[in-house]
Amino acid sequence: MEKVMQYDKKDYFVATYYVESPQPLIKVAETIADIESTGPWLGTGQPTELYLNCRAIVGDVREASPGKGEFDILFPVANLNMETAAFPSLWLTMIGGGTHALAAYEKSRLLDFQLPDSVLDKMPGPGYGPEGIRKLLGAAPDELLIGTIVKPTAGLTPVEVADICTKAAMGGVRFIKDDEKMMNTPYCPLAERVKLVCKGLKQAEDATGKKVLYTPHITAQPEYLLKNAEIALKNGATGLMVNFFAAGFNSLQTLRTQVNPNVPIYAHCGGKEALGRAPGQGVDPVAIVRFVRLLGGDIFRQSTIGGYLVGATPEEGRTLFKVMSEPMGKIKPMIPAVSGGLSPKTLAPNLEVFGTAALMLAGTGITLHPMGVRAGTTALYQAADAFKAGIALEEYARTHEELRLAITK
Repeated sequence: MEKVMQYDKKDYFVATYYVESPQPLIKVAETIADIESTGPWLGTGQPTELYLNCRAIVGDVREASPGKGEFDILFPVANLNMETAAFPSLWLTMIGGGTHALAAYEKSRLLDFQLPDSVLDKMPGPGYGPEGIRKLLGAAPDELLIGTIVKPTAGLTPVEVADICTKAAMGGVRFIKDDEKMMNTPYCPLAERVKLVCKGLKQAEDATGKKVLYTPHITAQPEYLLKNAEIALKNGATGLMVNFFAAGFNSLQTLRTQVNPNVPIYAHCGGKEALGRAPGQGVDPVAIVRFVRLLGGDIFRQSTIGGYLVGATPEEGRTLFKVMSEPMGKIKPMIPAVSGGLSPKTLAPNLEVFGTAALMLAGTGITLHPMGVRAGTTALYQAADAFKAGIALEEYARTHEELRLAITK
């Protein structure tokens, strides 16, 4: 298959792969382009124009060493069913066929992909984006938004969850999400939990004048997903949380397009490391973030820089933030939710990378404060004030008791 550099961008979308193989890289690229589009011509006579238009072609090949490097595959838009199978069409074309299964090479990784406007126009994208979420909260464009996570989840009753959330809201958090393991068990059912949490958040709003966005976890089998969304919203939830690996990527598009009223969606990414942690293998987080943005996630979890999870480097933080915020046709941006070890001690490097453009989520960094949840929230805001003023954390803590106890416990 001949490598083609010039093509009509509206007719193709581009996927970029990294491969390690004993074969020449161009041969691997040609094989993928062939098997992930038409395969050999099986008709009679010469190949038809339709067949030729459905053939994927090889774009640029960037070989770092023999058999190792990156290449672009140009997949025809004509092969996609964007009306009823938009995401499945993209996933199966780039990932779900032989692309990662061929025995001819040792490693293969989808690094990223780019879609033409004709495809972007068929994707829902975020319903709110950063500006919409700030408007919903009545927050200024540069206001630091701090949130928390209801953890640990096992053994908590709705009353206990509501108590934690109310205290956090009284302390000044603007966002609360359930932990992903809070699966609406009989001892902590969705309806009762959401009703009590939202009652407490309304009391806090009346006292502080600040709204709090609450996204209860509604992940479920497909036939129960929309029912869970209905239950959550009926009982006062102002957003929804779904793990798109457990519920399926299409759960995001389902919630975005079929839930009324439209609310912000927290797209929980637990599971992405199983696809992309091994170097050179699987699906890069960049591609996962792009899928989520296209399908309608408003908020995407980003590992805390300096935290305890994979991806906790400034480089990956900036890379993923770029995918969440760069121009993408009509698709709105997403807002990153920084979590996984966020605390007053780790806040500063995250403010250096994200500024106030991200939700800063601290679970135990708030809830395990010696003076309680409310003081834990105050300590995080004090750490932010120290950063803004350019004062060392330890020095600022001398005159701020909540911060002092948070960094010495």
